[in-house]
Formats: sequence, C-alpha cells, structure tokens
Amino acid sequence: MEHELSLQHVEALIIRLLEACPLCVIATCSDNIPRASTVEFFPIGTTLYILTEGGKKIENLKRNSHVSLAIHAEFTGWSDVKGLQITGVAEIGERGSSIFNEGFQAYQSRRGSQNPPLSLPEFMSIIKVKPAKIEYLDASLAAKGYKVRHTLLL
Repeated sequence: MEHELSLQHVEALIIRLLEACPLCVIATCSDNIPRASTVEFFPIGTTLYILTEGGKKIENLKRNSHVSLAIHAEFTGWSDVKGLQITGVAEIGERGSSIFNEGFQAYQSRRGSQNPPLSLPEFMSIIKVKPAKIEYLDASLAAKGYKVRHTLLL
C-alpha cells in the first residue's frame, strides 16, 4: 500500500528542490498564443522570483497573469525522476517596488555575497510567481512505500 506524505513533508521536499534547481520553464499566454521560456529563478520558500529584461513573457503577463512553471532535477534514470509543476499568478515588479526588492534579496541570497556587491542594470524587472498549486513528482519515493505524486494547494 502506498502512503501519503504529510503536507509539511511535501512542502519541505518542494523547497529543497527549488533551492537545488536554478532553472525553470515559465509558460505564459495571451491571445491564445502560448509562450514557454527557460529562465533562472530565485526562491524564497515556495515563491519564485525571475529577473527579466522584458520581452514577450512580460507582454503576455500584462494581459494574463496566470502562469505555469516546470522544474526538474537532473535526469539520472526513471527511478529517480523528480520535478514540479506549478500553477499560479505572476506580478511584475519594477525597480523600487516591494516585489523588485524581495526578488533582488532572493537573487543575492542564492548568488551569495560578492565584492563589489551585486547590482542589476536599470532596465531589469522582476517577476514574482505566487503558486496556487504545486504538483510534486518524486519517483524515488516508491521504493520507500510512498506515492510518487503529491499536490500542495496554497
């Protein structure tokens, strides 16, 4: 019989994966035309921040703030497949906004302290993704008697 993990355990596993993986694919859509972009992200808990120079994903987000993100650990074999499917809402933070400041803090936290201190070009914005639903897949849990798929609703 497969067992369920506690929601706290699932959330801890999700946060651990977010901290270990630097890239995700963010999917946006407007006018029924989807766009998927590979981007670097910076997490604080289950919230993700993405630095961006702009482009089609920002245009799409201004029209439709709903997003989907896919994140996966390095593939080493089918028995160890691990990843996340996130659905949520995105906000755009311009320089000086609380979103920008939170995202820059997440960026600095992941990148570590540097000399000279990290800075961003003036034209950069930050996308904040607040998940509503995170689907966690971890094939290695099967060997421990747990379900391999778990859902966290936020």
